[in-house]
Amino acid sequence: MAELLDLERARRLVLERAWRCSEQCLVPLADSLGHALAEDLACAEPWPTADRSAMDGFALHAGAGSAAAGSRFRLRGAALAGHPFGAELAPGEAVRIMTGGVVPVGADRVAMVEDTDGFVDGATEVALTAEVPRGANIRPEGSEVAAGSVVLRAGTWIGPAEIGALAVLGRTEVPVVRRPRVVIVSTGDEVVDVGETPLLHQVRDSNSWALAAKVRACGGEAVRAGIVGDDPATLRAALEQGLAADVLVTVGGVSKGTHDLVHGQLHELGVEEVFHGVALKPGKPTFFGVARGRRAAVFGLPGNPASSFTTFDLFVAPFLVRFGGGEVAPAQQVRVGGALPRRNRRAQAVPARLATTREGVAEAVLAPVRPSGDPFGLLGADGYAVIPAGAEPGEVGPVPFLPCVGRVARA
Repeated sequence: MAELLDLERARRLVLERAWRCSEQCLVPLADSLGHALAEDLACAEPWPTADRSAMDGFALHAGAGSAAAGSRFRLRGAALAGHPFGAELAPGEAVRIMTGGVVPVGADRVAMVEDTDGFVDGATEVALTAEVPRGANIRPEGSEVAAGSVVLRAGTWIGPAEIGALAVLGRTEVPVVRRPRVVIVSTGDEVVDVGETPLLHQVRDSNSWALAAKVRACGGEAVRAGIVGDDPATLRAALEQGLAADVLVTVGGVSKGTHDLVHGQLHELGVEEVFHGVALKPGKPTFFGVARGRRAAVFGLPGNPASSFTTFDLFVAPFLVRFGGGEVAPAQQVRVGGALPRRNRRAQAVPARLATTREGVAEAVLAPVRPSGDPFGLLGADGYAVIPAGAEPGEVGPVPFLPCVGRVARA
């Protein structure tokens, strides 16, 4: 294994070699969730499309007159959200209006119902109980988005809020980036299918299920290619097949053991090593390479669950974000809470829950230290607090916080 890279350098190398997918397609609005937007989308109309009321109350035409407490206005009708008032108001006139209703021509302010004598059935006038300044409680046409303004940028990850915005734009079909195809290969004679009862020397294949879920959370298409034992020929065939995908992720077999065969087989298949070994706990034996002669990235992740989950979040997820045209959010600097781990020669990615102190300061509450083979160690974690190499527990100041896939918003 070559010299260990620090975490920041390793992540930078991944992003330097990540390519943005140039292939795009149209998908129905209902199917666009989790895709990356392929192009900038603008709002053809101003938003709001007309002056609208921000409150339930009365639209008034005060003009040069007074809108002070005690002023009275003649009621001419109502402007409801789905039923606009179709005439122009004259000075001294008003209409009852509801939130979202179009402000009638001539009205220059809206009085909240709380600042009047209220909604009274059969009333012909409304009296103000407080002064209402010009422009009060009106959302002017185009005040939120001007016509022609870009509201969604290419590379934007489409979530529920974006679905709503696309619907406002009238997009029944959405231009999106093709999803990356990610093949996941679990390795090792000790690994058995999740439906089997493992013997004492065996473990169920939990990693491929968790990583496939992470791929989907990143907007990718996950293919679980099954379990491959420690047989070089069988492993080679599975890896070669996986190199037809955009990304090949292997689990296990990348350390220095006599049966850690993955990196050797990858080398024989023409995969150029970018790095093999990161000064990180957990995740030291992580491998990253690019297949020569074909467009495929390869990540060799350690087999212990905490290690494979952590290294996917820190290395594979940023690659998939970049593939979709997005930008990877920089690490957030946070204060550390909870029991700190012992000093280590490597940086430590410690599972943590992100919280806010009473003073409004972001704090990473560290989970109790657990071995990397513990499959339950990341339950409830929002991400990882990166404790610097060589740091003593009493000397840790603000540290970088990197999110788990699907837990914290991206850039």
